[in-house]
Amino acid sequence: MLKGKDKKKLIEKFSQHQSDTGSPQVQIAILTTRINELTEHLQIHPKDMHSRRGLLMMVGKRRKLLNYLKTVSEQSYEEILNKLQLRNATEVATRKTVKRKIEKKASTTAGKKITKKAAKKEAKKEVKREAKKVSKKEGKKEAKPAKKVAKKSEKKAKK
Repeated sequence: MLKGKDKKKLIEKFSQHQSDTGSPQVQIAILTTRINELTEHLQIHPKDMHSRRGLLMMVGKRRKLLNYLKTVSEQSYEEILNKLQLRNATEVATRKTVKRKIEKKASTTAGKKITKKAAKKEAKKEVKREAKKVSKKEGKKEAKPAKKVAKKSEKKAKK
């Protein structure tokens, strides 16, 4: 259980201003520490299903907060991922979906038998391709708002 002193330290570390206690960054930091404590508890008590349910709910809540933070501010999203040593969910999700697609293709290929090693190699190649696509898309998304801002400033300058 997170104690008051530990919680205050977390709030001080991740707060955006002096009286900040509820920003997404602070909430994510608090949830992450609680999640880490619960995972340790579940390693000792693997049959504690009530705590496991609570853990899954906290992970879901943290994921929602991270998604919100990503839409609001990409920079603060990246900072909090680095500070808390969390993985980027979009990268993990794309890896999993690509791997499933490749395994499905390998299993449904008629007449061709593909070994597990060959399937894994193909999966790694496909993951790299997907990661490049995602990074290109993110680059385009960042470029569009900059163009809009430039157009607005040009219109104001003309007036």
